Amino acid sequence: MLNVCTLPVVASWLALCAPEPNLTAGYVEGEYLKLAPVELSEIADVQVEEGERVKKGQLIAILESSDANMKLAEAKAQLQQTLASLNDLKLGKRPEEIDVLNATLRSAQAQAKHSQNVYDRYQGLLGRKVISQAQFDEAETALLVAQARITELQAQLSVAKLPAREDQIAAAESQYEMAKAKVDLAEWLLEKRKIYAPEDAKVTDVFLHSGEMAGPTAPVASLLPVNSIKLHFFVPEEQYTQLEVGTKFNARCSGCTTLQALQITHIAEGPEFTPPVIYSLETREKLVYEVQAKPITKHSPLRPGQIFDVDLDSLQ
Repeated sequence: MLNVCTLPVVASWLALCAPEPNLTAGYVEGEYLKLAPVELSEIADVQVEEGERVKKGQLIAILESSDANMKLAEAKAQLQQTLASLNDLKLGKRPEEIDVLNATLRSAQAQAKHSQNVYDRYQGLLGRKVISQAQFDEAETALLVAQARITELQAQLSVAKLPAREDQIAAAESQYEMAKAKVDLAEWLLEKRKIYAPEDAKVTDVFLHSGEMAGPTAPVASLLPVNSIKLHFFVPEEQYTQLEVGTKFNARCSGCTTLQALQITHIAEGPEFTPPVIYSLETREKLVYEVQAKPITKHSPLRPGQIFDVDLDSLQ
């Protein structure tokens, strides 16, 4: 039987004579950023709207910060308190306390001088039998007590001029560092009461508004950064072994005026199956592997949810 597709003139008229392309369909997925505060807080103001394009660093939302300001003030007060305690330990006793010790020492020295005079006088009187041995012993004891008191006060004065023990100072320094860390944390938490755009992006959703509560699991808004999309498609087993991360290829999408240049970024390690999920010679051809890719160009026209076609033969 004559195959009309082998006739050049006829083949040029019949598009059906061309070989059927080996295509597979895929879809585009957006990699969204959900912006949420690190602490549960009431929203004071949302400064963007859905569909708006924002720049990196642009203010997205402001949250109530009265409690964060109070925590920061408390942390700073505690820091000043621990610093004062540390400095006090390093300096030793206050000048007023040292003055009191000096005055007490001078009084003890005067008392010792008096006791010395009494002792000297009693020595002569004892030799002339004017006083008893008991009276002399009493004067001697008073002198020894006065001298011991001087030694004690001199030691107290020396200690008062010294800083605290090393372990006490080390403990106070640790308390000071902890207080500093609390101030740093309070400042960071206060700063986080304002939410900024981390990248140039489009605002896709505003979930919450002024007066509502936002938190780590309750984001304020969702952004789609520029070119932050990935494409998913599936290839059969015969193409899977020929692919590697970095492979470049073209895809066609509805509404795109040109082919889209893509690059494979991920290839699934394991297979997926189309029903029935049974290993057999008949179903082996239904074994497929997921492939992910990203656009090579910076500003791709592809949008989340869009369907595209990949010519599997171009992947070889």
